[in-house]
Amino acid sequence: MPPAKFKTHANIILMRFLLLAILTALTATAQSPTSAPAPVEIVNLEQHLWTTMAEGDFATVRSLFARDFIQVDTKIEAVDSLLITLKHCKLESYELRDLQVRILSPDSALTAYQVLNTFNCGTEDKPQVKNYDNNSITVWVRQPNTTKWLVQAHTETPTTPAK
Repeated sequence: MPPAKFKTHANIILMRFLLLAILTALTATAQSPTSAPAPVEIVNLEQHLWTTMAEGDFATVRSLFARDFIQVDTKIEAVDSLLITLKHCKLESYELRDLQVRILSPDSALTAYQVLNTFNCGTEDKPQVKNYDNNSITVWVRQPNTTKWLVQAHTETPTTPAK
């Protein structure tokens, strides 16, 4: 091959390679969905939520809930109502049993579990201990363009009457 043709052929190959690289990068960016979370990541989030509630770390608890969070229990509540309840009734103990995770999409997951918990809604002088045994579901949603997961919804159904 004459040098001029070789140079032209090399330039065409280089241009094709650059074009292929650019198209690959653009396609990967445009089509790359957020990777789905590992179930253990969601389990850790749920356990962290319960631990911070038990510790009474309300700033952290608040930061784990979406702004438009909703809880369905004996009534329908937003996050502010839940925090008021937690401030008046201290979560003294909890045990999550049979925790299961379902990945709903790359940006949403659901946990289902049985929770045994004890709240003290009284004072040191007059404790008012309440024990619960509930089946619970929590929906976790990854916030757009971030890696932060927040609780979007939570519901509890008693497995036994409150004591």
